Amino acid sequence: MTGYTLHYFDFDGRAELIRLIFAYAGIEYKEITCTLDNWPTARQKFPFQTVPVLEVDGIQIAQSNTIVRYLARETGIDGKTNSERALADMYADTFVQDIVEKAYPFRVPLAEPDADKRRIQGEKFVKDKLIGFIEQLEETYKKNGGGPWFCGETFTYADLAFFRMMNNILYLMEHVPVPHPAIRENYQRVAEIPCIAEYQKTKKERPF
Repeated sequence: MTGYTLHYFDFDGRAELIRLIFAYAGIEYKEITCTLDNWPTARQKFPFQTVPVLEVDGIQIAQSNTIVRYLARETGIDGKTNSERALADMYADTFVQDIVEKAYPFRVPLAEPDADKRRIQGEKFVKDKLIGFIEQLEETYKKNGGGPWFCGETFTYADLAFFRMMNNILYLMEHVPVPHPAIRENYQRVAEIPCIAEYQKTKKERPF
């Protein structure tokens, strides 16, 4: 039986989608938490001195997107055809790179300690990026099959990536005036998957 060990800080951050895939697939894994205190020494043992790192039977795999795609392939949620795989990658990369990571500056106190500045940055993000993004995503979702999943009839890790993205920005969505019923229904479908609902119910509360 394959043994998995995940190395990351005690954050959701770049490891949360990895955890969601494990939860969806019902795969047990060990998690070793890095700390700011031990990081200067701990990082020396990792490829490129970054985390997350997933150890698979002793082999270290670095880079969060690489880990996610590896697990998606291993668990059969990477898409059934090359076109579906490309769409899943497209969506997942976009959710992470265009929204999740660009929201860190105003969501993470370590990045910006001033709460007022974070609030102002968040308001600017909604106006300059999020409203247009959600409007375009709703249109793209419908154009590429319209559900019930992002790759039409096939559930993929892109649906988990969207769920993870939305959990980051739910508090901002009340300020998004454009209608987006289709992708909201997608989010709810994922939330109602029993193993995901159980994971969310029991998961450790972590910052960002």
